[in-house]
Amino acid sequence: LFLRMLEARKCVGLLYFAAHGVQLSWRNYLLPVDARIAGPGDIAAQCLDVGSVASGIGRAANPMNVIILDACRENPFAVEQKGLSQMDAPTQTILAYATSPGNVASDGEGANGLYTENLLREIRMPEAKIEDVFKRVRLAVRRASQGQQVPWESTSLEEDFYFLPPAEIRKLSQEELDRQFAEEA
Repeated sequence: LFLRMLEARKCVGLLYFAAHGVQLSWRNYLLPVDARIAGPGDIAAQCLDVGSVASGIGRAANPMNVIILDACRENPFAVEQKGLSQMDAPTQTILAYATSPGNVASDGEGANGLYTENLLREIRMPEAKIEDVFKRVRLAVRRASQGQQVPWESTSLEEDFYFLPPAEIRKLSQEELDRQFAEEA
């Protein structure tokens, strides 16, 4: 449904996942809350393969995508593979991780993990480009964890994006919406 909506609406896509994620054989998986994992074979069978999701999002041919994964946890079935594995972002996508490849993210002490807590604060900053948001999150998390957790991104973005755009961009966007509405009427 999400991929069909991106394809039909040609809008900016945002996928945010905060829960358990593991890597197995260098592939990243997101664990649904109802997964019953008894061994490594259950991971591929019951969990969501991040690479497949990212490829599907890339095929939607929408203008831009943001994939945020606060899901780096120990994998009890593959001791040598901690955290999530490195992935390249599909075209026009930024892929943001709570911590660098092969490392584990802190659950934090509040309602959200350390990464999400800082991300929620930074996306509210007016006129901040998306890359700057993630740089400030990385700095705050690294400092708060005394270097134990360093957020990481892979990006193939070519255009600027703002969660809260500058006034002149908002004005241009509203003018475009008004023009489209007038054409449809």
